[in-house]
Amino acid sequence: MNYDDKQLLGDICQLADTGMEAAGTVLKKVEEPALREEIEEQYNDYSQAKAKAEQSLIDAGAFPKGNSPIQKATMWGAIQMQTLSDTSSDHIAEIMIKGTNSGILDLTKDISQCQNASDSTVRMAQRFIKNEQRHIENLKVFL
Repeated sequence: MNYDDKQLLGDICQLADTGMEAAGTVLKKVEEPALREEIEEQYNDYSQAKAKAEQSLIDAGAFPKGNSPIQKATMWGAIQMQTLSDTSSDHIAEIMIKGTNSGILDLTKDISQCQNASDSTVRMAQRFIKNEQRHIENLKVFL
């Protein structure tokens, strides 16, 4: 496994970790059962993607990246502020869509920067993006 593989897998781990943190935080505020189900599914997809990327890194003798406690606290605070006065389903869906879209943009850039990554690693990143795009489409129903 080369440097680009490790970098891209680490980026997947980090984005999945961020997604899990965000989904877990907003789930506490979701009242709409269908929206709750969608965000839970998104959380599970993040968890699976993170586990696969981490295992690939561990198998290669590398250490997975995670988000620092400061990054997690910052995101938690931002979500708390955004939902302080509005916990409606459409607002929560909008928050999730924006975060998910940001992840897509970051990982798309990461793929283009890791030109020497193996086909299997690139496919894993592309699968992550495809799942994110599916979740955005599913979340749009709540806007």
